[in-house]
Amino acid sequence: METTSTKPVIIVVASLAIKMTKPLITVLLPTRKRTAMVKKSITTILELAADPSRLHIAIAYDSDDAESETYFTSNEWKLLVENTSATQVVYKIERQGWMELHEYYNHLAQNSNSDWYLIWNDDAFMQTQGWDQEIYDNKDYQGLISMECNGKRPDSTLFPCVPKQWVDTFNMIGMNPVDQWIQDITYEIGCYKRIGAKIFHDHFQFTGNNNDEVYQETSKNKKFTKRAYKTNEMAELKQSWIAQWRSAINEN
Repeated sequence: METTSTKPVIIVVASLAIKMTKPLITVLLPTRKRTAMVKKSITTILELAADPSRLHIAIAYDSDDAESETYFTSNEWKLLVENTSATQVVYKIERQGWMELHEYYNHLAQNSNSDWYLIWNDDAFMQTQGWDQEIYDNKDYQGLISMECNGKRPDSTLFPCVPKQWVDTFNMIGMNPVDQWIQDITYEIGCYKRIGAKIFHDHFQFTGNNNDEVYQETSKNKKFTKRAYKTNEMAELKQSWIAQWRSAINEN
């Protein structure tokens, strides 16, 4: 994918935010041409939550994605969330592409206000009843909270959840790939915790499913992302973040 603009055009296409209290968790979900999967994914998030009023769903899709445009402006999407006590916002963003995936997460986090931010994918499905309660029980933790997930090494994190303090410190979620970025920083300091909630990741690499246009496009660009991640510039930036995060948590 190619980056189309350093300052993308952003439009709010759907929102529901009527409660006055700050959500416990914002679920950050960029998506492209996978509306059936989004519906299933968000349904598991909401139905398995002990208290859906704790949740805010923040979604971003590309401006050239007609499938998502149709779905997220429909009553079907509106009712999926409104039938619970959760809130939601959906942004249509000028296409940035997979190489700039972190910018979607960064935008969603910068325009949300909650105690925790969960990095999510449209091919991920929550499996544990009361998963949000486990985060609530650790709400004062200063570091990465991760959940169990299929297909990954036991010591790795695919869907990190970070506290508001993280976003306040850096004014963003991270660099691409965001899961690896967050893991590397928090593991270096030793501020990470694995909770018992489980996630099923229906990714082609793990299950053989969803070998679709989106997967094909992202797989072509992963080697470039990995190469960029290993540059000296990124290593220096990561060390700067490590120092900033260590200082932030030591102040509290």
